[in-house]
Amino acid sequence: MEILILRMNLHQRCIASRLKDYNIPSFKSFSTSLNFLQQRKAALSKHVSDRSQTFGHKAKEATRTTWYTGVVLAGIGVTGLMMYSVFKELLSSFSPQKIYDVAVKKCINHPRVIDFLGDSIQSYGEESRRGRRQHISHFPYELDGHKGMRVKFHLAGQRRTATAHLDARENDSGWEFRYIYVQIDGYPYETIVVEDNRSSERETQFSVPTELTGSVNL
Repeated sequence: MEILILRMNLHQRCIASRLKDYNIPSFKSFSTSLNFLQQRKAALSKHVSDRSQTFGHKAKEATRTTWYTGVVLAGIGVTGLMMYSVFKELLSSFSPQKIYDVAVKKCINHPRVIDFLGDSIQSYGEESRRGRRQHISHFPYELDGHKGMRVKFHLAGQRRTATAHLDARENDSGWEFRYIYVQIDGYPYETIVVEDNRSSERETQFSVPTELTGSVNL
């Protein structure tokens, strides 16, 4: 029996020696190589997946950044346009706001206007949907190569209220009022002529908008 076991051991050693001589890998080495290849494949797949997710995330972030930049630039453009319009009107000597400011001073300091309306006279424009009274109703026009502006605003004193109408026109030296008159609201109706310079010019027939003049013939 011992001789048989000894022969089997010698036989196994002989086979192992032959495999070694022919460089044939053992089962254990083959299994190790297979595991290594599987690990490399898994690592490569994960790397490709991570790169794909990273690219998608970067593309999404780039799109979002571009959209935000567009919104900001559009907001800056709108704000700049509004500021340009405001500054243009403020700096212009012949603008609705400038004409309104000068006319208000003439009206609230006129003796007859004070007599009818009372003290502490305030002026305001047309009332908006939000209850604000900052909009000044005006109608620009051009006649004989000169720009003109008709403006309407409101006055309120301690006793009564009134509506003021005016017409201003540019001339060679700047601009001047053609007329300013104040209509007392409510009965008894009264029209107060604050300023009228039409007698010094050659009158040209011109239709006056009814929404700015009321029922007075000019």
